[in-house]
Amino acid sequence: MSPVTTRWRLSVCKGPDCKANGSDPVYARAKELVSGPLKERCELFRGGCYGLCHLGPNVVIRPDTGKPADPLSSDDFQLLNVPGETYYWAMTAEKIERVVREHVAEGRVVSELVGDPTREDDLRQRG
Repeated sequence: MSPVTTRWRLSVCKGPDCKANGSDPVYARAKELVSGPLKERCELFRGGCYGLCHLGPNVVIRPDTGKPADPLSSDDFQLLNVPGETYYWAMTAEKIERVVREHVAEGRVVSELVGDPTREDDLRQRG
Protein backbone atom coordinates (compact mmCIF):
# COMPACT_ATOMS: atom_id res chain seq x y z
CA MET A 1 0.00 0.00 0.00
CA SER A 2 1.42 3.37 -0.97
CA PRO A 3 1.57 6.15 1.61
CA VAL A 4 -1.33 8.59 1.65
CA THR A 5 -0.17 12.11 0.88
CA THR A 6 -3.44 14.08 0.71
CA ARG A 7 -3.67 16.95 3.16
CA TRP A 8 -7.17 17.35 4.60
CA ARG A 9 -9.39 20.09 6.01
CA LEU A 10 -11.61 18.65 8.73
CA SER A 11 -14.44 20.85 9.92
CA VAL A 12 -16.65 20.15 12.95
CA CYS A 13 -19.89 22.13 13.07
CA LYS A 14 -20.23 24.63 15.90
CA GLY A 15 -23.87 25.54 15.26
CA PRO A 16 -26.17 25.54 18.29
CA ASP A 17 -27.98 22.29 17.44
CA CYS A 18 -24.76 20.41 16.72
CA LYS A 19 -23.26 21.77 19.94
CA ALA A 20 -26.35 20.64 21.86
CA ASN A 21 -25.95 17.19 20.30
CA GLY A 22 -22.29 16.87 21.28
CA SER A 23 -20.05 18.56 18.71
CA ASP A 24 -17.74 19.98 21.40
CA PRO A 25 -16.52 16.51 22.50
CA VAL A 26 -16.21 15.52 18.82
CA TYR A 27 -14.02 18.57 18.16
CA ALA A 28 -11.97 18.02 21.33
CA ARG A 29 -11.24 14.41 20.39
CA ALA A 30 -10.40 15.35 16.79
CA LYS A 31 -8.02 18.02 18.10
CA GLU A 32 -6.23 15.44 20.26
CA LEU A 33 -5.96 13.01 17.36
CA VAL A 34 -4.62 15.45 14.77
CA SER A 35 -2.25 17.29 17.10
CA GLY A 36 0.35 14.51 16.94
CA PRO A 37 1.84 12.89 13.86
CA LEU A 38 -1.20 13.78 11.74
CA LYS A 39 -0.76 17.52 12.28
CA GLU A 40 0.98 17.89 8.93
CA ARG A 41 -1.80 15.95 7.21
CA CYS A 42 -4.92 17.63 8.61
CA GLU A 43 -6.05 21.12 9.46
CA LEU A 44 -8.91 21.19 11.95
CA PHE A 45 -11.63 23.88 11.95
CA ARG A 46 -14.87 24.72 13.71
CA GLY A 47 -17.26 25.13 10.80
CA GLY A 48 -20.52 26.95 10.93
CA CYS A 49 -23.95 25.54 10.35
CA TYR A 50 -24.31 23.29 7.29
CA GLY A 51 -28.10 23.49 7.44
CA LEU A 52 -28.36 19.85 8.50
CA CYS A 53 -28.69 20.62 12.19
CA HIS A 54 -31.10 17.82 13.03
CA LEU A 55 -28.62 15.29 11.59
CA GLY A 56 -25.58 16.41 13.59
CA PRO A 57 -23.11 16.71 14.98
CA ASN A 58 -21.86 17.18 11.44
CA VAL A 59 -18.29 16.82 10.20
CA VAL A 60 -17.02 17.67 6.72
CA ILE A 61 -13.68 16.57 5.31
CA ARG A 62 -12.25 17.99 2.10
CA PRO A 63 -8.87 17.82 0.44
CA ASP A 64 -6.86 20.95 1.26
CA THR A 65 -6.47 22.97 -1.93
CA GLY A 66 -3.50 24.85 -0.54
CA LYS A 67 -5.09 28.25 -0.90
CA PRO A 68 -5.07 30.40 2.25
CA ALA A 69 -8.13 30.27 4.45
CA ASP A 70 -10.47 33.20 3.87
CA PRO A 71 -12.37 34.17 7.04
CA LEU A 72 -15.11 35.76 4.89
CA SER A 73 -15.56 32.66 2.73
CA SER A 74 -18.59 30.45 3.22
CA ASP A 75 -16.50 27.32 2.50
CA ASP A 76 -16.70 26.06 6.07
CA PHE A 77 -20.41 26.85 6.34
CA GLN A 78 -21.82 24.78 3.49
CA LEU A 79 -21.40 21.59 1.57
CA LEU A 80 -19.60 22.48 -1.66
CA ASN A 81 -20.01 19.17 -3.47
CA VAL A 82 -16.39 19.34 -4.60
CA PRO A 83 -14.37 16.25 -5.50
CA GLY A 84 -13.14 14.52 -2.36
CA GLU A 85 -15.64 16.20 -0.02
CA THR A 86 -17.17 13.83 2.52
CA TYR A 87 -19.98 14.65 4.92
CA TYR A 88 -20.27 12.61 8.13
CA TRP A 89 -23.41 12.84 10.26
CA ALA A 90 -24.41 11.96 13.82
CA MET A 91 -20.78 12.04 14.90
CA THR A 92 -19.53 11.14 18.36
CA ALA A 93 -16.08 11.27 19.94
CA GLU A 94 -15.79 7.52 19.26
CA LYS A 95 -16.81 7.85 15.61
CA ILE A 96 -14.38 10.72 14.96
CA GLU A 97 -11.55 8.44 16.11
CA ARG A 98 -12.41 6.04 13.33
CA VAL A 99 -12.81 8.85 10.77
CA VAL A 100 -9.41 10.30 11.64
CA ARG A 101 -7.73 6.89 11.69
CA GLU A 102 -9.23 5.64 8.43
CA HIS A 103 -10.05 8.73 6.37
CA VAL A 104 -7.35 11.19 7.37
CA ALA A 105 -4.48 8.77 8.07
CA GLU A 106 -5.24 6.09 5.47
CA GLY A 107 -7.28 7.94 2.86
CA ARG A 108 -10.29 5.59 3.13
CA VAL A 109 -13.77 7.06 3.46
CA VAL A 110 -15.72 5.43 6.32
CA SER A 111 -18.76 4.62 4.18
CA GLU A 112 -21.11 3.54 6.95
CA LEU A 113 -20.68 6.90 8.72
CA VAL A 114 -21.18 9.07 5.62
CA GLY A 115 -24.25 11.25 5.83
CA ASP A 116 -26.92 11.40 3.18
CA PRO A 117 -29.81 13.77 3.85
CA THR A 118 -31.98 11.72 1.50
CA ARG A 119 -31.61 8.83 3.99
CA GLU A 120 -32.65 10.88 7.00
CA ASP A 121 -35.21 8.26 8.05
CA ASP A 122 -32.43 5.63 8.17
CA LEU A 123 -30.55 7.76 10.68
CA ARG A 124 -33.63 8.24 12.83
CA GLN A 125 -34.29 4.49 12.92
CA ARG A 126 -30.71 3.77 14.02
CA GLY A 127 -31.22 6.27 16.81
